[in-house]
Amino acid sequence: MLGNISKLVHEKRKKLGLTIESLSEKANVSVSLISKIERGDLNNISIKKLNDIATSLNLTLGDFFIDTDISDVETLALIKYLSGLPKGRREAISKYILKILTI
Repeated sequence: MLGNISKLVHEKRKKLGLTIESLSEKANVSVSLISKIERGDLNNISIKKLNDIATSLNLTLGDFFIDTDISDVETLALIKYLSGLPKGRREAISKYILKILTI
């Protein structure tokens, strides 16, 4: 689980063009904490700090605990996009995506 958090924080930070310093400032946590998270060298973190980091990366706290097979930055972005749509539109787009994938 910590490996997934480390990977996701690093990938999302890079994708957003943030430095460790700018992310730490945005999340109101220490540079050292972000660095430890990205290295996977952290055994304990408060939920509040983890939530602040997630929010600063445009993620939800739950994104850190999703199945590691679907927790890459691009897949999470697609899930977030789809979940923000009205049910009927989400179902229609999902149907089309699945059709494209089976071509």
